[in-house]
Amino acid sequence: MTVALTSNPPKYSPYPLQCPMLTSSNYNTWPIKMEAIMDAHGLWDAIEPPTDVVVDEKKSKQAQAFIFQSIPEEMLAQAAKKKTAKEVWDSLNSRYMGAEGVQKARLRVLKSEFEALQMKETETIDECAGKISAMISKFGSAEAILEDEEFVRKLFDTVPEKFINLVASIEQSS
Repeated sequence: MTVALTSNPPKYSPYPLQCPMLTSSNYNTWPIKMEAIMDAHGLWDAIEPPTDVVVDEKKSKQAQAFIFQSIPEEMLAQAAKKKTAKEVWDSLNSRYMGAEGVQKARLRVLKSEFEALQMKETETIDECAGKISAMISKFGSAEAILEDEEFVRKLFDTVPEKFINLVASIEQSS
């Protein structure tokens, strides 16, 4: 018999929300998904309580259970030492976001990846724009901002030769 660690989902929701598994490469999206899931279950206040509000211990335990089911087993022992869901959340954040030096190095890697990004001949413009948008999200998670102008410039610079006339027309009309 298997016992699952889940919170009682709201009665109005016929669809349970599945927590994403944290990996070494998805921390830029994992906290966004986890926040949405915990918020939908009324548990986000355990992580970021409103000012002058004491966190309900039951909510904290439920939020902690959600986090525990979404982290790899090798991290569980370390996370289990934390007393509250907020402590677990903050420890994961510092582990993946790191100190300022690590953050700067991560940003340099992201910039290199962004510069190397090219559209493949078989890709559509939408697919290419999606890849660039994903990179912009990664910059956002690293607390860096790419301006719309940089996004458009990258899109124009990455398209294959067959789109050069279209790019030239758009640039001239702007």
